[in-house]
Amino acid sequence: MTGKKTLVPPLGLITVAALLPHEWHQELVDMAFQSISEAQWDSCDVVFISGMVVQAQGILEVTREAKKRGKKVVVGGPWVFHYPEDALAAGADIVVKGEAETTIDKLLAAISSGASGEVIFSQDKADLEKSPVPRFDLLDIKSYANMAVQFSRGCPFQCEFCDITLMLGRRVRTKTPDQILAELQCLYDLGWRRWVFFVDDNFVGNVTMAKILLKRLIPWMEERKRPFGFYTQASVNMGSDDKLLELMYAAGFFRVFLGIETPDEESLIGAKKFQNVNTDLDKVCGKITQAGFQIIAGAIIGFDNEKPGAGKRLVQFAQRNHIPELFTSLLQVGPGTDLCKRMEKEKRLISLDYTYLSNQTGLINFVPTRPISEIVEEYIYVYRTLYEPREYIKRVYECFSVMDPPKIKKFFRLPYMKELRAVVVTTLRQGLLYPSRNTFWKYFFKALWNFPDRFDRYITACVEAEHYFDFRQTIYREIEFQMQAMDEETKARYAVAGSLSPAAEVSVSK
Repeated sequence: MTGKKTLVPPLGLITVAALLPHEWHQELVDMAFQSISEAQWDSCDVVFISGMVVQAQGILEVTREAKKRGKKVVVGGPWVFHYPEDALAAGADIVVKGEAETTIDKLLAAISSGASGEVIFSQDKADLEKSPVPRFDLLDIKSYANMAVQFSRGCPFQCEFCDITLMLGRRVRTKTPDQILAELQCLYDLGWRRWVFFVDDNFVGNVTMAKILLKRLIPWMEERKRPFGFYTQASVNMGSDDKLLELMYAAGFFRVFLGIETPDEESLIGAKKFQNVNTDLDKVCGKITQAGFQIIAGAIIGFDNEKPGAGKRLVQFAQRNHIPELFTSLLQVGPGTDLCKRMEKEKRLISLDYTYLSNQTGLINFVPTRPISEIVEEYIYVYRTLYEPREYIKRVYECFSVMDPPKIKKFFRLPYMKELRAVVVTTLRQGLLYPSRNTFWKYFFKALWNFPDRFDRYITACVEAEHYFDFRQTIYREIEFQMQAMDEETKARYAVAGSLSPAAEVSVSK
């Protein structure tokens, strides 16, 4: 829609690049939209590969190709943290488990000695105050929809299904404000003038340090006429601190991903998401939205002892709290998590195959406490209902209509031509071609009249709608395929807990 190639850059790789010897010539290839050229293959000595679990197949393919060409291969990142043996089996010479800042000296020594088949692991946590400015200069910056920086690592909570504390620890470590401002200045000097994602798993994990950063960030943004808009991820306690909300908004944060998971308290307790227990989630979301933030709510279906109708309850939650984007997934067991240990102990784990792991189109990979077909039906229902065009546009309008009037000065910035093109395409589709066109125009003019200062954000949300209108079909298609392709052995595993009759027809409703 906007002519970009992918969402955010590989921040981990360009941080590693900044740790490597300055005399090394380095080139970055983002496999999300680029390919390694023959010239690059011919000239390189070492190939550094990183990625998440969802990118596992691509990591393996590049590793094998590099070894065919006789290259030294180093693999790091979240996927190999859990599956180091698979990377070694594919031919990786060195696997790095742990943060790059704590392993770089061992890694350079291993490369120098010609080591092969080696796993470098450090349980030490990096002192982020010594972490360098990432090599943003290696990026094809115009190909990204957003840029990314990282302020903190670690999370103080203990959600059963999450592996963040396993990899990064429960003590929240932060960079200094000077470091973050230096990174943002680097992006500014490179000509970046749009969204920047603070990739922290929980930006408010250390509220005190977050406030210190924000107080420095506000004047920095003002002096440069607010060149960036920020978004991040946070826990719901963000909504209990008025000063924090005020500072985040004044600094330029306008969107936040909140880990809601479910409004069902029993499921929250079972998943050890205690920070959401005894919390009025409606009140929290209302307060955050009113303060000027567009919420992206993370949600999960498939918790143990989840009562029927979980999908409907999630839809109602999004509707009454005017949340446009409910980022919903089926619960999956990730390697190394407390949930994984419990499922193995209870003999309920079906597979840790990473083909669909950490993917919104992946099925539950354990035996749930209610029928898998029922859970899948509710999952499909969430996407089918929330991303019906009329329903989505209504929520977007309501979201911006309940926000307080803006309290910060807004600087005019001309849109890029491709951004204008995205708006034109969106208007043609939603205003003329879709059956929901009357709803589109109704809220278009209401938004223009009632909150002109936020109309650009409203239109941006309408552009983003095109992804969701398409993705709901992807969800249905991929889930249906996996349900239909389920082998008899897997059906029998589900049936152990009475969650799926072996003779039942495995299908989902469109």
